[in-house]
Amino acid sequence: MWKFFLLPTTLFICTRVANGQLDRVDNELPGRVDYELPEIDGTIKLSGGNNREEGRLLIYHNFQWGTICDDNFGTSDAVVACRQLGYRTSMPIVYTIGGGSDPIWLDDMGCDGTELRIADCKHLGWNIHNCNHGEDVGVRCTGEYGVNGNWGSWSVWTACSSSCDSGHQTRSRLCNNPAPSSNGAYCYGKSFEVLNCSIASCTVNGIWGSWSVWTICSSSCDSGHQTRSRLCNNPLPSSNGAYCNGKSFEVLNCSITTCTVNGNWGSWSDWTICSSSCDAGHQTRSRICNNPVPSSNGAYCNGKSFKVLNCSITRCTVNGNWGSWSDWTVCSSSCDSGHQTRSRLCNNPVPSSSGSYCNGKSFGVLNCSIARCAVDGSWGEWSKWSDCNATCNGGVQKRTRTCNNPYPSAGGSACSGMADQILICAESDCPVLGAWSEWGVWSLCSTSCGSGNRTRNRLCENPPPSNGGEYCNGKTLDSDTCNTHECPINGNWGSWLDWTVCSSSCDSGYQTRSRLCNSPMPLSNGAYCNGKSWEVLNCSTAMCTVNGNWGSWSDWTICSSSCDSGHQTRSRICNNPVPSSNGAYCYGKSFEVLNCSIARCIVDGSWEEWSKWSDCNATCDGGVQKRTRICNNPYPSAGGSACSGMADQILICAESHCPADNCLCFNGGKCVTSNDGKVVCDCIGQWTGEFCLESQCMTYDCGFGNCFVEPMNGTAQCVCGNKQPTYCPGKRIRFKR
Repeated sequence: MWKFFLLPTTLFICTRVANGQLDRVDNELPGRVDYELPEIDGTIKLSGGNNREEGRLLIYHNFQWGTICDDNFGTSDAVVACRQLGYRTSMPIVYTIGGGSDPIWLDDMGCDGTELRIADCKHLGWNIHNCNHGEDVGVRCTGEYGVNGNWGSWSVWTACSSSCDSGHQTRSRLCNNPAPSSNGAYCYGKSFEVLNCSIASCTVNGIWGSWSVWTICSSSCDSGHQTRSRLCNNPLPSSNGAYCNGKSFEVLNCSITTCTVNGNWGSWSDWTICSSSCDAGHQTRSRICNNPVPSSNGAYCNGKSFKVLNCSITRCTVNGNWGSWSDWTVCSSSCDSGHQTRSRLCNNPVPSSSGSYCNGKSFGVLNCSIARCAVDGSWGEWSKWSDCNATCNGGVQKRTRTCNNPYPSAGGSACSGMADQILICAESDCPVLGAWSEWGVWSLCSTSCGSGNRTRNRLCENPPPSNGGEYCNGKTLDSDTCNTHECPINGNWGSWLDWTVCSSSCDSGYQTRSRLCNSPMPLSNGAYCNGKSWEVLNCSTAMCTVNGNWGSWSDWTICSSSCDSGHQTRSRICNNPVPSSNGAYCYGKSFEVLNCSIARCIVDGSWEEWSKWSDCNATCDGGVQKRTRICNNPYPSAGGSACSGMADQILICAESHCPADNCLCFNGGKCVTSNDGKVVCDCIGQWTGEFCLESQCMTYDCGFGNCFVEPMNGTAQCVCGNKQPTYCPGKRIRFKR
């Protein structure tokens, strides 16, 4: 919005108002028409001061102007206020002015000096205060005037960032039309806009969350274990995304000592078939100490592992068989029929139970001399019967006699008759003690893992016990542990837990339920449960409101100029995250400007176009026409040379003489009669020339100011800012056209 101020000269001065911010010009230029501030919420103005740069600080809110309290109102707050008003100053003055009658809108201000508007600063809230109008704050803004920034055009919308979920398009604009300079206010409003351009949900594959801590070891011996789990929620799979790959549950063996296990008998086996139909036939049955097998120094089962049952009472028929021959005796005689003898017993075995006696001789005789004795032999007395050579199984008693009374010799005849007599005795059967056979081969291990057992047996049959003989002493069954390595146990799922409460009432709210692979848990390289340990159920479809947050600032740009108002800019985008579903846009600036040069550029002055010729100021006696030009295209600055040539041109017109009594003077001049009788103009002040239309401003040095002649008194003066010295050093004020 442009505001125009008309001065009595031909110079038009204008200023621009945008979003409650005003580019100020000198407010003491004579004759300036006042302006109106736009009534926008948050607009401020100064009122009741001695000049336009100071006064009571008023702020517009809720369609009404109101005051601000002086509580905690300091220099930082005043800097923001003066900047919003268009003043370029770092040292404003704060004072208590009081006397207001409007509503008290704000109290306890907390500006940090970087805000664009007072309304953006921290405060208690609108119409919240603990003060009266005696505490109304006043501000005096001093210094030069800055240039407030204005937005350039919006860029075209970008391509949609994504075809699913929160795809968005953006566009931006720069505060460069013009860029703010000399502490002028930055553009008010957004530099960045976001437009949602997709509504479909993206497929999200699940990723495992962190593992839980390991549980306490379940046992101090044997297969103690620890477990830990994790959830597929970082993120959760959604929109048909894949579930996490891998285990949700792990088991760790945490004890290496083996628990002591005392053995216990298993069940008896069935009785075996009777080993014989006669004598000591027997049946056996056995049991194994494997329910459980004793381990880790546990006690072996107490009691017998083997039982024997006699199953026959008849005696078996046994035929006798000869035992070995005894050695030959010494030769009985050196002549005649000297002989040697040997004998054997029918005891291998002794005939029993009506078995036949041994067939053949029990006694052998061998001639051992060839010389003949002429003595007929004659028997000596019978010896006493020997003791029975057995107490059972058919022992024998024996008695002998010798053909030695005398011996037959030298061809004498031998004794006739038997030299031995045998008498059967102790015909009852003997008890036979049982003796073990060799151990059999080991059986196959009862299990392929987990500490199985194997057995081997032997029979009490070498020989078996009979006739009341004792059974073999010792075990008939021997057992041994085997395949002691642990068996793999495949895991099986436990029951599902209840569904959790929905995680959110909007966006991708979900419910979950889980189950553990603990019925049983996998052990010793057993297979983990097949399937999911975790299930996710979508339970909300509404989109959540997402407030925008600024992304990182870009790098500062290169300084735009090495002199005058060179500046650097940086920007940031409201995309971390992008606001969506009616979420609030980021609060604060999206664009910052940094002054990066303080040297003024040397600018040589140049004339603007000549104005049109004025009307002739007389109709006779040499009237004049005038035209002017200003050295403002551009103004000379920073030591640049002023325009060369005249700022005014006068053209003589109406040269015909007027009647003698007709005199025309301008700019306060009066007609007087000179010493020579002519009627001439008596000019005032700096005005000169025949008609008082010329002034010293044609050659007047104003430095960086402009020469101005007061039309009423002819005073020539330099105009620079709000001062009027005879020379203007420093910066020249620029007037917008």
